Amino acid sequence: MLLDRYQEEERFWLTTLFGPAAKVAGTEAFRGEFVVLEGELKAVAGKRTPPKAVIRQCVMLADAEKLLMVAGNFASVDELPEFLTRFGSDLAPGCQPIFFIDNLGANARLEVEGQTYALIQFKEGVVWNELLELFYLDKLDLKGLSSEDKVAALYEAAQSFKPDYPLMSLDEVLASRTESRREVFGAV
Repeated sequence: MLLDRYQEEERFWLTTLFGPAAKVAGTEAFRGEFVVLEGELKAVAGKRTPPKAVIRQCVMLADAEKLLMVAGNFASVDELPEFLTRFGSDLAPGCQPIFFIDNLGANARLEVEGQTYALIQFKEGVVWNELLELFYLDKLDLKGLSSEDKVAALYEAAQSFKPDYPLMSLDEVLASRTESRREVFGAV
């Protein structure tokens, strides 16, 4: 399975859930932090420094060979090209990645090699809750499902998601970068 390969490659920085989703046969679900660009390998210690690019609050559903759904939060729009280069070929036809980006200037659609990406400004919030809102799901729709099957239900609801954001090129998306940073709340 594709997600098993990612796990072997140590792409899962922090795992909230990982396992088979019975709701969509032959799939596995993942939620957590996904490493897009690894940190440097320190030969002396035999360990890596923290990752340089991570999809935070990542939600994935994959079959044996392809990603059926991927969504999450990038701290910077500058991390997006790394994902496109490294994982673009892992996307299933019809997969529409949804990325919430902290310093994105405006919501946009991006088309790369036949895949449409939805890019959404993200100042605060939780990706999971934002996805539920985007797909018009509420907690009752997910009641009684396992955590993995909740990801599969989200995937099924995502099939009808058609963002009406303006279509932009990658260069335009990168040029729309702002100095905005994510607002974080919590204990000080």
